[in-house]
Amino acid sequence: MISTKEWISRNIRDGDKINSETYQSIADFCVMWALFEGTELHGFDVAVDELKNVSNRVAYSIQDIDILLAFWVNRYTSESTTNEKFEQLNLSHQPHKDLVSQVLLGAEKNREKVTHALLLIVYRLRNNLFHGVKDITQISGQISNLTTASALLKNVLLASGRYIFLNQE
Repeated sequence: MISTKEWISRNIRDGDKINSETYQSIADFCVMWALFEGTELHGFDVAVDELKNVSNRVAYSIQDIDILLAFWVNRYTSESTTNEKFEQLNLSHQPHKDLVSQVLLGAEKNREKVTHALLLIVYRLRNNLFHGVKDITQISGQISNLTTASALLKNVLLASGRYIFLNQE
């Protein structure tokens, strides 16, 4: 049986252009999202609505939030305003769009709201990836984005302590 990567290479137009680093960042993000969704969002009809509760629960114990925020500030803002990449997140719910914008522009510094805004970014990356807004053959520019999203999800799971695969002595 051939690997998924090989199958994509053989069957998707330009699939052979997906390098190992891109493929790995997609795979890592998908696994981390599955763990996050299964433990933090399990049983909720509208996952995006639960992100605020997750944020409130983990905001003060999450690690590296400033580093993760700095990455997305650099990616989604320029010259003290949000940029085209920010618009491509497709934040359609105006209160969410406003919150993420305020956090990225430094107008909102409350740790719970910052965590919520970053989880909203990750949620949009997930939706864009899973629901086809991103052409898989054009995703190589998303490696650092997906890697940072995976790092946030790891940190949320560690801060929450609710994940089912807790491996502590």
